Amino acid sequence: MKLKIIIVLCLAGLSFAVAGQTDKSNNYTSVGPEDFLTLLRFKEGVVLIDVRLPFEYRRGHVEKSINIPLRLNPRNFIRKISTIPRDQTVLLYCDSDVRSISAAKRMYDEGFRSIYVLEGGIAAWQRKHLPLEKGHSRKKNP
Repeated sequence: MKLKIIIVLCLAGLSFAVAGQTDKSNNYTSVGPEDFLTLLRFKEGVVLIDVRLPFEYRRGHVEKSINIPLRLNPRNFIRKISTIPRDQTVLLYCDSDVRSISAAKRMYDEGFRSIYVLEGGIAAWQRKHLPLEKGHSRKKNP
């Protein structure tokens, strides 16, 4: 009898744990640096967004990326992404992927459905010795 109670409690606890997890695959797709580069090179109609702060962007960014910082002003981020067509594929990256995941969730809430996040961020990109550009920020026009 005690064993049955323990099993029921364990199953109940497991169902609560699973119900509390969000299925991030519905919001965005996390891809490694090589797959991210493949998407960037071969997928048509992609928008590449660096969500880091401008000084981080200037230190080194992926070529043709636009800098739309997430942290400076979240409302400003939403305003700037609102100029991007919802049917375009969006590639997001930051230093480690924390901010880009947050940006992906916000963009999903705004109606974007084809969102890819660089797993491990620019740090993973650099570990693979993939190219970076340095210099001024290429900002998305409001």
